[in-house]
Amino acid sequence: MRIRVLGAGWFGCHLSTALLADGHDVEVHEVGNRIFGGASGNIPARLHLGAPHYPRSFVTQQACQEHQAEFLARYGRFTRAIPVNIYAVAKDHSLIDFGTYKRVLRDQVEFITLYDPTEFGLAYVEGGVMLGERHIVVDDARAYFSEVLDGAIKFNTPIGEVDHPAYDMTIDCSFCANDSAGVDRYEPCLVVLLKGPTDKSVTIVDGPFPSLYVWNEGLGLSSLSSARWTPFSKTCKTWAEARALLNGLSAAEIERQAQFMLGDMAGFYPAVRDLYEIADYRLSIRAMPLSGADTRLVDVARVGERALRIRAGKIDAVLAAEKVVKGMIA
Repeated sequence: MRIRVLGAGWFGCHLSTALLADGHDVEVHEVGNRIFGGASGNIPARLHLGAPHYPRSFVTQQACQEHQAEFLARYGRFTRAIPVNIYAVAKDHSLIDFGTYKRVLRDQVEFITLYDPTEFGLAYVEGGVMLGERHIVVDDARAYFSEVLDGAIKFNTPIGEVDHPAYDMTIDCSFCANDSAGVDRYEPCLVVLLKGPTDKSVTIVDGPFPSLYVWNEGLGLSSLSSARWTPFSKTCKTWAEARALLNGLSAAEIERQAQFMLGDMAGFYPAVRDLYEIADYRLSIRAMPLSGADTRLVDVARVGERALRIRAGKIDAVLAAEKVVKGMIA
């Protein structure tokens, strides 16, 4: 089959690689000028264990557990373990209390309860745990897909008609840029890359809180994000509206948002101001689902006679999406 894949993020690149291996004629159309130019390359790439980050969504917890072993078997070489990985429940304004959080974790993951969170530099938390988790080194994955998809990707290519008659099938992996079904809003986002230690990650749960997360050990970079301050807006109803907002930002506005994020993190982990300095800013757009329970599931739907749309879930769901797509185009 002649197949067009829209978007060179994690889902687009993985599916294209799999379909090429099956003998299909595959073209990848990317509106930007590089692989992982959108959310896939500009949002912290956790390999989620499920419950620690999504204590309110059992189906997301279950999906993360089901997908992880398969993902590691395929792409584990692009992941790294985090020596000290802390999840802490905020003392105030959390959507879950620490006792309930531990009960949720106990059924699913191994963890160590922090006897005294202040010994790890934490402040204003009800309690914390340390657990194993791996992250994806985006630059390594980008280099791999750049090699295996060399010649198949067309950059700076407008999407045009999704259900295009020139192709037997089009698979839209553009993170819902062309289809807002099941999307509550589009968030224009800022992630700050910090230069400093890469042996510790600190995530505050569950609610409008910040996260300091390892990005690339080789470059000495960690990412800083915040449920409150990473989005510049939570009211954009279309991808175009979110893109226009990002395009209109000034350097001063981006810097101001970054300082809000630093202040947010410093309230829980004061050492962030002394140990890290801002190295770069990353802008992207993420499509947020309708679920109030924090559900993050991949969804594959037919959107035309010759077109499928993938609403991305977590990165480790790429192999699950592959199985569904192959079944639908068989």
